[in-house]
Amino acid sequence: MSPTLSELDDYALIWIFSALSIPDIQTLRRVCRRLWYISMQHAVWLNACKTHILQENIPFPSRPLCSLCSRELEQLTMRAYHLGLNWRAESTRLHLLRTVPGNTGAIEEIKFLRTVGKSWIITISRGIWSDLYLWDCDTIQPVGHWSPGRAIFNGMAINSDQSSMAVIAISVKHSSHSVIEILSLVSESSSSQISFRSITTLETRYKPVSLRGDIIALSDHDSETSIMNWKTGNQYLLRSPDTWQDKPLHVAFAAGNVFVGDETPVNLPHSSTSFGWVDGVSLSERPIVRCTEKDPPLLSLLVRTKGDDPWSLKDQLQLFTVNSSPPTEGSSGLLRETSSTVSITPPRLALAASLTCPNRGPLRCSDIVLGRYGSAVWVLPADRSIAGLISEHVHLQTVPVPSSNQTLVVAAFPGPLSNEAQIKASIENEEGSSWSCLDYDEERGLIALGSATGNITIFSL
Repeated sequence: MSPTLSELDDYALIWIFSALSIPDIQTLRRVCRRLWYISMQHAVWLNACKTHILQENIPFPSRPLCSLCSRELEQLTMRAYHLGLNWRAESTRLHLLRTVPGNTGAIEEIKFLRTVGKSWIITISRGIWSDLYLWDCDTIQPVGHWSPGRAIFNGMAINSDQSSMAVIAISVKHSSHSVIEILSLVSESSSSQISFRSITTLETRYKPVSLRGDIIALSDHDSETSIMNWKTGNQYLLRSPDTWQDKPLHVAFAAGNVFVGDETPVNLPHSSTSFGWVDGVSLSERPIVRCTEKDPPLLSLLVRTKGDDPWSLKDQLQLFTVNSSPPTEGSSGLLRETSSTVSITPPRLALAASLTCPNRGPLRCSDIVLGRYGSAVWVLPADRSIAGLISEHVHLQTVPVPSSNQTLVVAAFPGPLSNEAQIKASIENEEGSSWSCLDYDEERGLIALGSATGNITIFSL
């Protein structure tokens, strides 16, 4: 006679759990206390995460699975599972989590910050002077504040390396000089407050654009981009062939290449590509997924452009992929940095997909964010043609004036989550204050927006 579940040893039960889907794991664990205990083992959720999340190319935090405890791995796997269901449903749901009224002044920049085991939100607010605030991502309550006093912040970069002691680089403009402060987080032992501590100060007029570990990308907002090790001071200068007087929006590092995205051109190593009139650029490194392509893309590049017509009433959201072309060997058979036998071929830029969106109003929030898995978020401006050009006092009878609000748009482009470019969800801003900035955490499915009145709004997928 076949043994019952209660007669099987723990190893056999773990193998049974490994053959189940995530909903079936949730069902089986409710049968008895022993099965509940078995279902909490790390091996069960390690297998569930690999099989139903990673192999299905669903966004998941880029942390080693072995570094997560069983409970944390279960929570992250369940969250990723529901996020994947939402993305792949015919109608993707977008929920308003909360809106927090602010008294910190107009928010100019908002970013998600992830450290090992904790998520935060960082905002830059502007009154007479600038202030930096740290918010708990779960409660949306301020837990830290930093300001050098009588200074203006000119730019901020969040460290993408969660294990680095340096979490943020911020440009500080004093009355007579400019510096970049490299800051870390320090927990106050006597309270729940977090303080910022300056690790080092860089005397430079450049502004931070990107930060990964000890490597920081700086720009003069003109034609020069500097790649520096902020610990050692070693740096390399990238100089554009022309002076554009434009803001570098993104700098990405991938496979030994440096990619610089400006408002006018997009510079690749040894090459430059222009997209006309650009209102936003987002660069994102592609995840390592199951792929049958011989040369999978290194990066994805999302550009909001009007082409050559800055007065166009439509925006083109164009997704490009960047594929690497490795150096080719000469007759010597050796690749040396100084060897003349190495032929360097520029990475290839290819248009993958595009979406068209109306744009009939002032662009108060120009941020667009492209995730590693091909999802993206941006804000459509309110339509000026219906928002204020009609007056009810012009005619003898009342003319109804339709309301017009900004619209948050969530889209999926060709990649792990979608086979085609499509808008998956949208929601209007009904707060009464304009959104001025946004950030997007693809792995958690969270969108944070800051407003000119200091409000913080969080949406969840």
